[in-house]
Amino acid sequence: MSNDRLDEEREKAAEISYKLGKYYEERDCNNNDAIACFNDCLKRNNVHKQAMIALARINQNLGKNDQCQQYCQQILKLDQGNEEATYLLANLLLMQEKNEKATEIYISLLDKEPDNYNILAHLIELLKRSGNLQEAQKYIEKAELNTQRSKMAGLNYCKGIFSRYNSESVKALRDLNFARFDNFYGEKAIADMIEIYLNPANDMIFSSIAETDYGTTKENIDNARELTNELKVKGLDTTIVECKILIATKEKQYLEKAQKQLKAIHQKNSNHVPTNVCMGLCLFILKKSSDAKNFLKPVVTSDYQLHFAEYFELAWILMADYYISTNKYDLAEAELKKCLKYNKSNTKAEELMGLIKEKEKAYVDAAEHYQKAFNMSNKKNAGVGFRLAFNYLKANRLVDAIDVGKEILKVYPNFPKVKTDILDKARVGIRV
Repeated sequence: MSNDRLDEEREKAAEISYKLGKYYEERDCNNNDAIACFNDCLKRNNVHKQAMIALARINQNLGKNDQCQQYCQQILKLDQGNEEATYLLANLLLMQEKNEKATEIYISLLDKEPDNYNILAHLIELLKRSGNLQEAQKYIEKAELNTQRSKMAGLNYCKGIFSRYNSESVKALRDLNFARFDNFYGEKAIADMIEIYLNPANDMIFSSIAETDYGTTKENIDNARELTNELKVKGLDTTIVECKILIATKEKQYLEKAQKQLKAIHQKNSNHVPTNVCMGLCLFILKKSSDAKNFLKPVVTSDYQLHFAEYFELAWILMADYYISTNKYDLAEAELKKCLKYNKSNTKAEELMGLIKEKEKAYVDAAEHYQKAFNMSNKKNAGVGFRLAFNYLKANRLVDAIDVGKEILKVYPNFPKVKTDILDKARVGIRV
């Protein structure tokens, strides 16, 4: 066999090992076998960047930050501007509470290439997680000034995810829809659109603390199904997304169907994070809280995995919400602190922290958390705004209570009890 043919066969074998590793990582959540496959890939092709990135990502998820850093540095020697390695390095800095250094990495790359929308999308995600989402606006504007027609899909995708995180769901859907048909950004744009249709207010569709009538409209369910079919046509596995759509209906027949489908996945892989979290939510809605906790506990006690970030956050929130309902505030706070460690822009985590402090009658502390949550929601979450105003009232910050009450009425003129329970009482207190 000639050397050229041998190299070709070795390249094919490396690619097979890589794809098998991806299967073990993503579908089986079997890190040990995934690592073995990626290492085998590198033995056959020692410059296989995707295998290195996969090993860096797995090591980061396992808390092996030194190994993660070593792989990232190897990748950046081969490809100085590699966005995925850069993102993982920045994420390491974030976990070390070095927020400024983390964002500086991306900003330096954007200074050289302002309209690199893959880098910009990573920066928006990073700024969200570090609690500085609003800073992303100036980078989007700068990129827009430098963009070419051929890169409009990337610009629209970045604007769309910014709007999604900024509680502007209608605007987000419009921008993401422009990116939806692009070969590179299309799949990610569709996935974001589905999430928005299923939960436009980015709120909890279930709470153990009190009954909630918040849910998804039939029109939104239909739109989510249509978009899911688009992903299926592209060859993507949409099983979990289909289950999320069934759960979003909150109807018993569909919840039981989702439960059956999730059970089938769980039997094959009991450690699959999305399956466990979706099953937990499904069972909570079916009022089977003990069973729900059994599915969520393996997630909340396991090592954080960046590529399942939103599922981890939902698991922590659901468990915290349950603990609050049983007056176990210390356990609830522990879950919420995990959530805020990895995403300082999680509105619901700050809201529940506020609720704990309110129940403990620590109104000043409660107001501080509610204020963060209200600001994170772009002052669009009237329920959080009302709790903030109420706690300002209790803390004798009467002028602040009035200001927040007015903010709520600007967006929701008929929001109940703002006038009678906040504005009128605060004004009486000031006169006294």
